[in-house]
Amino acid sequence: MTPVVFISGPMTGKPDFNRSEFNTVAKMLRSQDLIVLNPAVYPDGLTHDQYMRMSLAMLEQADAIYLLDGWEHSTGAVMEFDRAKMHNLMFMYNSWEAFRAAAARSRQQRGRMNDE
Repeated sequence: MTPVVFISGPMTGKPDFNRSEFNTVAKMLRSQDLIVLNPAVYPDGLTHDQYMRMSLAMLEQADAIYLLDGWEHSTGAVMEFDRAKMHNLMFMYNSWEAFRAAAARSRQQRGRMNDE
């Protein structure tokens, strides 16, 4: 079965919602014969809540999440990261910076669990 990858990263506040970066990564992933779930194809005009509900539903179908640079500064991408962790998805990164941010968030979450 072909692996399914969901792309996650900052969109709100970015020129054209960062579609060019999402689409560039989607093309690269497709060239590796992966099925790509790309939120950059959503239509304009919906609320942030509507976009998040669609994204989280798409994420439920994925085997992996691909984190773009700056994902840790995006409320939506952080929610997607947390959901992907909860469902034990594979994590992919487009840079060491994205990886470091994921490692830091995981350490922070483990620290919170140890405090409880």
